[in-house]
Amino acid sequence: MQDTNSLQDEIRVSQKQVKNLPWSKRLEYYWGYYKYHFIIILLLALLFGNVLHGILTRRETVLSIAYINAFPNIKDDIFIEDFEKYLNLNLKKQEVLLDSGYYISNDATSPQAATYHQKLSTRCMAGLLDVVVADETNFISYGKQGFFTDLRQILSPQQLEYYKDNLLYVEVKAPENLGSVPVGINVTDFPKVTATASYPSSNAYLGIIAGSTNREKAISFLTFLEEQ
Repeated sequence: MQDTNSLQDEIRVSQKQVKNLPWSKRLEYYWGYYKYHFIIILLLALLFGNVLHGILTRRETVLSIAYINAFPNIKDDIFIEDFEKYLNLNLKKQEVLLDSGYYISNDATSPQAATYHQKLSTRCMAGLLDVVVADETNFISYGKQGFFTDLRQILSPQQLEYYKDNLLYVEVKAPENLGSVPVGINVTDFPKVTATASYPSSNAYLGIIAGSTNREKAISFLTFLEEQ
């Protein structure tokens, strides 16, 4: 008990001595004694501010699009800005994402192809991708693996009739054998595709990822590609 009282007395004496110091010395004393506390509080404040800013400024992704093996003519931001205007989005709260940088070769031993394939598969399984536009070879390959939705489940009879000459039927083998299924639409000659010369040496096909929750916006992207 005596030790406790002695310690309290020392603290009181120290506080009185600090009060009698000039302000510059007081600041020097407090910094030397509490600097680590200040640093920790500052770091926590910055972390909280970043988290809060992320929450307040986060936008809803209404559609996520991937282009596979597209010729690098697309300016993703500019292209998507036009589509966002087409959708009349509230850009403070909503956005469309486009990644035109998937390059998947037919070489099964290519590390780069394996990386992009894994990225695509992961995003599809996580529900982070809605639409794929790809060269014919890759599109058919992914179609056979069950990546794309049967367009008869999405498009109206009128739309199916309208696109009938552009439909691509694929023998879907996985996750179960479904036979010949229309999973893609040939968009090679659509104005927005030809304007960017994205697929100069291959047909381009658009498919909607199985399980996508943004099907209406996906169809809107299809009609957008037809715009002059």
